[in-house]
Amino acid sequence: MAQDEDIQEKKERKARSSFKISAGVNFNGLNLDTATETTSDLTIGYNLGLSYKRGRFFYYEIGARLNSRPYDFTDAFDSSDTFSFSTTAIDVPISLGLNLTSFADRLVGVRVFVSGIPSFTTSKELKGIDDLTEDNLEDFIFYGQLGVGVDIAFFFVELGFNYGFDDMVNTINSNPNQGYLNIGFRF
Repeated sequence: MAQDEDIQEKKERKARSSFKISAGVNFNGLNLDTATETTSDLTIGYNLGLSYKRGRFFYYEIGARLNSRPYDFTDAFDSSDTFSFSTTAIDVPISLGLNLTSFADRLVGVRVFVSGIPSFTTSKELKGIDDLTEDNLEDFIFYGQLGVGVDIAFFFVELGFNYGFDDMVNTINSNPNQGYLNIGFRF
């Protein structure tokens, strides 16, 4: 009986769990159809999230993240003609990753991960746009994500890139993309 308990305890130690709380900055843009006369400018937003991570060398992570995504645009022929819109969404990142330094997981870690992210828009705001309405902005977008993370004791930093497989504006080809830098705590 004691041997079974020892085996179970070893399995539990191998499959470490942690909760993470994070905040970060986003760098947003849209890949617009080249036929448009508008260019997408790089804009800065923010995100706040929490997640649950389980595993050592191979791990999975699932979470929820409030993501603010502003977008600014400039007319290619008249740089004084600008407009913008912003969305706020709840993202649900579902990640698989490798902890490259799993032998020292609680002290220091270097991770790489890939994620699928269903994103549900909760609010939309348009400024300076006459021929675009909130109905033209999608309520759901699926993102793919690649990233790297560094863990130091209870602190972590993540750097990554999200690519939207769906159009942000349903009347033109407009795949959103986003680079991000998050910092947070794990416990």
